[in-house]
Amino acid sequence: MSIRANFAKLFKRTAETPDGDPFALEHPCQCSPEWPGLETTANGHMLPAQPSSHYSVLTNPEVGPFVARCIGCQARYPHPWVIQQGAPMPFDWDR
Repeated sequence: MSIRANFAKLFKRTAETPDGDPFALEHPCQCSPEWPGLETTANGHMLPAQPSSHYSVLTNPEVGPFVARCIGCQARYPHPWVIQQGAPMPFDWDR
C-alpha cells in the first residue's frame, strides 16, 4: 500500500471543507503584510502551520493530504510549509 493511501486512511482530505467548498482559495494573498499566518485542518481540527524551506511527508502535495491557507484572506499557500512543532494531534481521542 502506498504512503498516500495510508495517509488517506488516517486523515480526511483538507482541500475541501465538509460542505465541499474549497478549504483554501486559489488566489494570491491579499493581506498586508502578506501571509500573516498559516493554518491547516485535519480531521476537523484547525492546526497552526508555518512556511518552511521544505515540505514534510504530510504537507507534500504529492504525498500528503494537507493544504495550508492564509489565516486572513484564506488564500492557498503556494510554497513549502510544515505543521508547527508542538501542535496538538488532529484526533478527537487526543484532545
